[in-house]
Amino acid sequence: MSFTFVGLVQLVIGFVLLFRSMPAMLLFLMASGLFGGAAALTVPALGNSSIPPIQFALVFVYLRVLMPSGGYFELWRDGVKDNFPLVLFTLYGMVAALVAPRIFAGQIDVAPMRFDDARSLFDTVPLKPTSQNITACVYLLGALMVTLSAYVAVRTAGGIEALVKGGVVIGWVHALTGLIASQTKGTWVQDVFALFRNGAYAQLDQSYQGFNRVDGLFPEASGWAAFALGWFVFNAECWYRSVWARHTGTAALLLGGVLFLSTSSTAYVGLACYAAFFAGRAALFPAGAQPQRLRQAAAALVALVFLVAVAIAVVPGMAAKIGQMVVHMTVDKGASTSGQQRLFWAMQGVTAFIASGGLGIGPGSFRSSSLFMAILGTMGVIGIGTFVWYLISVVRPIGATVAASGHEAMIAVMRACAVTAPIILIPAAVSSPNSHPGTSFAIFAGAALGLRRMIPHVVRKPDLAILVSRKISGSPPQAVATARSSGGSA
Repeated sequence: MSFTFVGLVQLVIGFVLLFRSMPAMLLFLMASGLFGGAAALTVPALGNSSIPPIQFALVFVYLRVLMPSGGYFELWRDGVKDNFPLVLFTLYGMVAALVAPRIFAGQIDVAPMRFDDARSLFDTVPLKPTSQNITACVYLLGALMVTLSAYVAVRTAGGIEALVKGGVVIGWVHALTGLIASQTKGTWVQDVFALFRNGAYAQLDQSYQGFNRVDGLFPEASGWAAFALGWFVFNAECWYRSVWARHTGTAALLLGGVLFLSTSSTAYVGLACYAAFFAGRAALFPAGAQPQRLRQAAAALVALVFLVAVAIAVVPGMAAKIGQMVVHMTVDKGASTSGQQRLFWAMQGVTAFIASGGLGIGPGSFRSSSLFMAILGTMGVIGIGTFVWYLISVVRPIGATVAASGHEAMIAVMRACAVTAPIILIPAAVSSPNSHPGTSFAIFAGAALGLRRMIPHVVRKPDLAILVSRKISGSPPQAVATARSSGGSA
């Protein structure tokens, strides 16, 4: 195991923040997620695997949580209770990753997570334990630890401000680094970005019809888009609920624009799903919508159409190129060779589920192209069941009845997190090779449940006196109330 220069910088920052507040640690954790193509440590013993910066940042976060004096162990213990389905999901996944490949070794052929000498796009090898099973354990545990860290941080003083304001800064940095990296290909700036893509990942450099794919500090455009989508939805939801609206709205607008230019199918699927959700919510629940925000959204849409019209007039061929690019990255992708390969990877989940009798063959055992198919094949019935259970607990705050007086901002951020967490899983459902939900989901899910614990809930109790009176006399509640009033005045 050896440190990279990114890990050394994190080491210094982590020790400095160790004696600061928990919200500062949350910002450190969130900022570490920006470096999706970097490695903090390299582990040659595990097939040259690498530990990403956000996983390494967890070391310092947990040193802060577990400090004997000034720590947050009690809040962390509450987090374990409130995130219990995810705890079960993680523990079963880790056990399955270590045991299942040995139990079912040789009984099924799979496309492994790493396949350097594949003879074709659909080549497979007999199932066997590999270092990727251990790597999958690390990622599963890391996602759980990030969830609990976010849960603890938002329940401390300044935690909500750190999440919202940090989300705005991350949105700007992520969008600008993506734009700069895509527009400086072949220059010395590209070499600077390459320094931060030192992880053991396939660093892809692609373009389509003259459009440079937006990858920023990530190894490929889809990874950049998946991270951007989470912070786009969160900022948009905060803006919709008037939480630091001018700043969150600007960050969401910038991220949304760069996502559209990213040439990533992950971005287009995510944007389409959120647009459908936004429009459906406004149509089905008009009373809950803020007219000012709907007018602003309509104005932004009109401005976008106007800018597109101007661009078409100035550069006639641009519209055709953009249209072809979007169609190629979405509609045509399913019929492409890459799309067929991804379908083959996804269907391995069904094959593995059947071959293992519903137990799963262990995380890290095969490459998928769908989060839910990966969970089905690697963790079976228990994995799918506990993960769906957890998703239900995460989205419950959206419609929870709460005592709003004095807690409006907290409720707004809670619901923004509860909306963001499931939406960012939609692209993962059609693209993720792994069976863990990812650190972005973990941050928003943990924050949603942490904030929900802090808000008092309204408990509606039936009026037993009315029920008893109705049963005895058969009188409607209004008559009983009138009788009481008359008796009192007499």
